[in-house]
Amino acid sequence: SILRKKERMTTTLRAVPRGRPPVNDDDDDDDACASSDREEGGVAGVASQAVPLRKLLRRRYVGALTLLCVLSTALVGRFLLSESLTVDSSALESSPPSCVVRVNTFRRNDLLSKFAAHYERCEAVAEITVVWSDQENDPPKWLLHKKKKIRVERHTFDSLNNRFRPLSPPLREAILSIDDDVFVSCSTVAAMVGAFRQAPRQMVGLAPRLATRDRYLRWWHVWWNGRYTMVLSKVAVFHRDYLAAYFHPKLERLRRHVHEHRNCEDIAMSFIVANATKAPPVWLKAPYTDYGQSVYRSHAGISAQSGHIDIRTDCLALFTDIFGTFPLVTGDHKLVPATKEWFW
Repeated sequence: SILRKKERMTTTLRAVPRGRPPVNDDDDDDDACASSDREEGGVAGVASQAVPLRKLLRRRYVGALTLLCVLSTALVGRFLLSESLTVDSSALESSPPSCVVRVNTFRRNDLLSKFAAHYERCEAVAEITVVWSDQENDPPKWLLHKKKKIRVERHTFDSLNNRFRPLSPPLREAILSIDDDVFVSCSTVAAMVGAFRQAPRQMVGLAPRLATRDRYLRWWHVWWNGRYTMVLSKVAVFHRDYLAAYFHPKLERLRRHVHEHRNCEDIAMSFIVANATKAPPVWLKAPYTDYGQSVYRSHAGISAQSGHIDIRTDCLALFTDIFGTFPLVTGDHKLVPATKEWFW
């Protein structure tokens, strides 16, 4: 009876139809395995189906691993920078409501003199750090012997990236990044610091701009559309932790582009902050005077040069590629200090 049972089991196994697993037409090994299955019989024929199945699972595993590597590279801005972009705002509660001014200057000592005299008087300014990158000229003596609020930061090479490269830890969490040709009232500085303390992860600025993935737009597009995606760092307050984030090793290609083209450092900082916050910046309503605009020919800045818009449009494309995404978020609100506005 035992022999009869074995014979019935063998007959049953041989009667099981053997289907061919899906294979690629160009996979000769799988075709060979399938051919051998058709030639063999019994239990051995059924067991041979595991060979192409293992190959199929291996191909799927390799494909999934490749996809994971591609996604990891594309999303470098989201994941690899997340640790550097963590802002600790707990110290703000015990710190005074003031900021450290970082002013980037280059061979415009007449403007710098007026700048220093003006912002020294502001109570909301704890220190003025003058970023000096001129390798051919020394800072003027009057600057080196100014009051204790002034500190000259001398760099050993000339680069636009130096405006975000502190040589010593800033005294305050709030950093007012401003050009030497931009002037705002002391009350506006205090308002910017106040807005920053309410939203320390955001960038607070007075000069909004609108940019898309493939085009950088002028200020009048903000006026016409009522929307913006960034505020320029020529007059903006942000947390000092973003200075360190700007020099993250993964952003070396970004900094090299800024250095070579002497442009777009403000767009780069906007990308960094937006990538961390996933939110638009804070646009504060306040007047300011910019002597770097083309209407002031004697002190015209980078924005007055030809090809400025095209250069910045190229920066948007490059930075989007570096971050693996376009992090800028569109905003459509303007912050107004309630203590200054009487008409609702």
